Amino acid sequence: MFPEVPRGDEATLMLINLRQRLCLLGTFSLLMYVSIVCLSQKFVYGEGHWQRPIVLFVGLYLGAWGLYMLALRYLPQLLHQRLEVGLLLAFALLFRLLLLFSHPIQEDDFYRYLWDGKVVASGLNPYRVAPLTVLERTRNLDEQLNPLPDPLVEPSVPEATNEDLRRLARLSMQDGTFALILSRVNHPEVPTIYPPLAQAVFGLTALAAPGSLSALRLVFFGFDLAVCGLVMVVLRHLRINVSYVLVYAWSPLVLKETINSAHYDAIPTFFLMLALTLALKGKALLAHASLALAILGKVYPFLLLPVFLWRTWRNEGQVRALLGLGIVAVLVMLGYAPFLNAGPALWQGTLAFAERWQTNSLIFPFLRWLVGERWVANLVVAVLLGCSVLAFLSYYEVREDRLFLWVNFLVLGMLFLLSPVGNPWYFLWLVPFLCVFPLRSWLLLSGLLGLYYLWFYFVYRGAAGTFRWVLWLEYLPFYSLLVWEWLKKRENPRCELCRP
Repeated sequence: MFPEVPRGDEATLMLINLRQRLCLLGTFSLLMYVSIVCLSQKFVYGEGHWQRPIVLFVGLYLGAWGLYMLALRYLPQLLHQRLEVGLLLAFALLFRLLLLFSHPIQEDDFYRYLWDGKVVASGLNPYRVAPLTVLERTRNLDEQLNPLPDPLVEPSVPEATNEDLRRLARLSMQDGTFALILSRVNHPEVPTIYPPLAQAVFGLTALAAPGSLSALRLVFFGFDLAVCGLVMVVLRHLRINVSYVLVYAWSPLVLKETINSAHYDAIPTFFLMLALTLALKGKALLAHASLALAILGKVYPFLLLPVFLWRTWRNEGQVRALLGLGIVAVLVMLGYAPFLNAGPALWQGTLAFAERWQTNSLIFPFLRWLVGERWVANLVVAVLLGCSVLAFLSYYEVREDRLFLWVNFLVLGMLFLLSPVGNPWYFLWLVPFLCVFPLRSWLLLSGLLGLYYLWFYFVYRGAAGTFRWVLWLEYLPFYSLLVWEWLKKRENPRCELCRP
């Protein structure tokens, strides 16, 4: 991706200068994050929407991204010595520790995590009851005079849910912290959409520190650091300069969405990276087991199952591939088993997500306009993704390690671009791959996705329609650069995988 610099007699002096430049860039980046932490104090839930400095935050985010890109330019010149890698990781750690003290900026998904955690820790099923139903029951609780089934319970929800409602209502009435959390859960009319592994993480965190955002952040922080470690293992395996871990470790997108916003995606990303690492090391069955955990964390890694199966089939034969498929099936079923008493409601949140959500996407709205119906657009996306997976598997030889990673990256990239929901934190799935394939276009998109937060600025001013022009600012430069890279690749096929 970046130009190599000739090494000569002055290599040692040049290396010292590079360290100084990286220290300077790291220091300036640290100041950016200090500014973001200070600015975050003005983002208080439910207050001062008009006064929130959203535009200033976006400017600081883009400034941090600019410094990040400048640091990336020096990577090809660095030797993968412990001092350089340690320096990069030290700054990455400082950035994260600093953001642990920030207020979440324009994000509130963590309230759902905290509520689900309390529900699971109390021995209840979060898929059975929507938070809004609990809120209504809490407001009108009168168990002695009104023992009849709650009229707000959906017909598809099991009868036993009424008892669950009573228990959940008592929880919120007895604990002011959880009453506050419940009142702030977004989309409260929908039961949880988060799969079993997420529920396990939320529940265990609630047992250790009930209602604590800081505890959640520390858990995500730990998995985030573990992703950095796995990226370094992959880089060493591929004989790539380990300094390229900076692509993930310094990414403003990773820092904002994992630490500041406290989004959960670092955990399924960890298990996906673990699965990829195990596959590269020749441990196919363990790789399939880790992939199953990733699927139990977020459904999207299911799309990568054919890629893993095909590699196992090609490397170790049909029997091992079928065994890997069996491992995935058994672990996924075991993961969902404790929640099956929710009945059809188990999928109610996921179906609502598939049928209704549409955010920060450029291609999907066009498809929907083209075909008219949402379900038809969903079907078109599913067909395109399925055909893409088959095309990639037929074109690339996934037995080769780099090509195996490349196909996984392409599949997830297609999923992100075609999805009706292009939330910035969904891009976290792709950032570890950029350490191996540092494509300018995708790195550019990781910065431009910060413009997503301008949506709130326009919504607060009653001009949500204006955001469609921001969408073009997000995606048009990315697609333009992507086409340029593709044309360059056609001229020089040897640069296909952008080897660092």
